[in-house]
Amino acid sequence: MVDAGAKGAKGVRHPSFDDVTVQLNQTMKIPIDLSAAGPGNIEVSCMQEKTKTPCPVTVVPTKQGALEIAVKPLETGPHLLHITFNGVDLPKSPFRFMVEPPSGANAVTLKKNAQAVKVVKDGVQFAIDCSRAGPGVLTASCTGPDGQLVPCECRKSGSDQLITIKPSRPGLHSLEVMWDGQQIPGSPIEIMIEMNDGRILYELCDVLLMLMGAFTVRTPDLSNIQLEINQFIRIPIDCRLAGPGKLQVTCKNEDTGTSIDCDMKKTGDMYEITIKPTDPGRHALNIMWDGKHIPGSPAYFTVKGPAPARLCYILSGADHIKCSKGAISFRCTTKEAGKGELTAIGVDPFGKQFECQITEEPNLTYAVAFKPEVPGVHNVDVKYNGLSINGSPALIDIKSLPQGDEGGISLELISCRDTTSSGGGTETQVQQKATITLPIPKKDHQGLSVACKGPDGTTLPCELGASTDAGINVLFEPKSGGKHTLTVLLNGKNYPGTPVDVEVQGL
Repeated sequence: MVDAGAKGAKGVRHPSFDDVTVQLNQTMKIPIDLSAAGPGNIEVSCMQEKTKTPCPVTVVPTKQGALEIAVKPLETGPHLLHITFNGVDLPKSPFRFMVEPPSGANAVTLKKNAQAVKVVKDGVQFAIDCSRAGPGVLTASCTGPDGQLVPCECRKSGSDQLITIKPSRPGLHSLEVMWDGQQIPGSPIEIMIEMNDGRILYELCDVLLMLMGAFTVRTPDLSNIQLEINQFIRIPIDCRLAGPGKLQVTCKNEDTGTSIDCDMKKTGDMYEITIKPTDPGRHALNIMWDGKHIPGSPAYFTVKGPAPARLCYILSGADHIKCSKGAISFRCTTKEAGKGELTAIGVDPFGKQFECQITEEPNLTYAVAFKPEVPGVHNVDVKYNGLSINGSPALIDIKSLPQGDEGGISLELISCRDTTSSGGGTETQVQQKATITLPIPKKDHQGLSVACKGPDGTTLPCELGASTDAGINVLFEPKSGGKHTLTVLLNGKNYPGTPVDVEVQGL
């Protein structure tokens, strides 16, 4: 390796080339680290030292500040690898290495004639030249675009071996060919399969030599996408190496046949695709560049229905929150999720846990009740089969201990969570709606007005809600966590027990 403190060409890091030997048909891969070299361009060329025959060379970025050089010699003998950075030779460049005649697996190749690859009944056949390899056993396996194994057969034909794959769906397939347990040159062989009216069409994809087009378009790994209904995923797509062309993205629910909208945003040669499935089922995501699938396309993923706990709700409004005989109660429903184990644990303002009583009512509705011992904010976490339900925890702010049906103010804080997947992470967007139910006699509801101020003193939208014999709702939408002050006026004067300080948590 070179001096880590150097800049420019002297700062380019690479493995030593001393005594490097490769066999013909092998691809030599060289990692290059540019992180210490500073900004600049790297240029690479390679040729046979005596015949001056050039070798195919590709330079592929692997991560920020790093790349990989791939060299595939076409002749035996000494070779020279010339590397420059910003037009300046790297120390000791050109590098000299030897290419030896192939043997064993390196002597096994895909035949170089018109019959090397052809469509046969129900599949695609590859002719493999094993004449120079000596004794050995050829094996092969093929992986389809969904990562599943594709039927693959090998049979001997003279000094050749014939491999037949039988694809069942379009997309990029990878054929791994081994000789006595070692990969042959060019393996895995990438082949793009298209199907048109039952006919199989194919295109060989020599990724090493492919410098532009669909095969240079890059995305994150699309093989492990997991979504629920109404979650969305954002996929960054890098087309900087693809050259001129057009990106096409489609998504379809294979179970229902429904097409899913794909929102596309472009910034230069970078794209961001947003997909939000609305129904459960197996989905196919096709990403194409100028009509050709990119590597990993089509990608398949399954969208599941929401977890049962997310189908359970704490019910809001004065009809569902009551103060009676020293107890506060609110109601929730599991109607959409079905019958399950419902539990509730409460925590008072001093962090002490308290018991909650759950009473089943008709239509899978439940009343959750507790008797507060101290004033302040009480936190009640309601769970369905061990998972918190929508709106949980419920926050109940007790301004004074209830006596019979009098006194006491309750707060129900509903958190509507939309959890979404994005490439390598998870985003959570939270919207909060707060409802305070004031147990004010109905005769006083006429003439009431209400105002709300946030933690920074800003006036927030606030209004009176439903009016019942049990009390009247006060509705507001907090913008941040912290203490909110609600002022209730009756004919222009403060109503007894107000202003009310409400501690909003979770924003």
